[in-house]
Amino acid sequence: MKDLIILKIGGSSITKKAENKFEMNEEILERVAKEIAIAKKKKDFDLVLVCGVGPFGHTNVVNYNLNGKIKTLAQKEGVLKTKKDCDFVALKVITALKKNGLIVNHLPGYKVCKQDERKVIFFETNSYKKLLEKNIIPVTTGTMVHDKSFNWSVMSGDTVISELCKSLKPKKVLIGTDVNGIFTSDPKLNKKAELIELITKQNLEKVLEQCGESNSVDVTGGMKGKLDKLGKQLGNVPAEIFSLFIQKNLENVLSGKEIKSTKIKL
Repeated sequence: MKDLIILKIGGSSITKKAENKFEMNEEILERVAKEIAIAKKKKDFDLVLVCGVGPFGHTNVVNYNLNGKIKTLAQKEGVLKTKKDCDFVALKVITALKKNGLIVNHLPGYKVCKQDERKVIFFETNSYKKLLEKNIIPVTTGTMVHDKSFNWSVMSGDTVISELCKSLKPKKVLIGTDVNGIFTSDPKLNKKAELIELITKQNLEKVLEQCGESNSVDVTGGMKGKLDKLGKQLGNVPAEIFSLFIQKNLENVLSGKEIKSTKIKL
């Protein structure tokens, strides 16, 4: 049986999230697709791709007030726009992957997940298993999903990772972002910020105290929120956070090589 890797491509990397623009970062997206294809030729492994959506999700959620119960016509229109925009990100990712000879299929979050007050009550994983059995890469983005109490609510890419870790038991989770990993403070603001190379149960609380919130619009809590959620939901699955802005980083980490990163072993 082949090793399964869950790869999260952060919205901070493949979109213009930092600039809060509804635009893709085409250069990084093309590199990601190319490096996945090269790594797959070097080493045979199964892959599930989870994509952040940056402003295509987060900014819409803020602008249309989608973090509570969906009641008004404007909110309902916002839900439709957000779903459409998140699907646009998925389409762009899939197009780039197919261009590099990879076989992929979109599994929209609103077709596999249901929530109640923003908490998962159902997540269908058989679709992922069936695609993987056919050597197809499933692609899922953060998006709006049906919610029992709120009508609709945000399902983040981190939620997808958590649910898939429970069911599919991957060998590892890789999280590609716009920095080398978790730092003692924001490396974009503080040049003296130090990379935390390993996070374990012993130093997790200290690391959470040091991590800042996101400087761009992020309704899922920025890096601090993501790390907190990962700490609770990864289980025994090791994870690695690294930069997609460094050439061959993704290719190397998929191939099992050491790179500059933060490793998480809880």
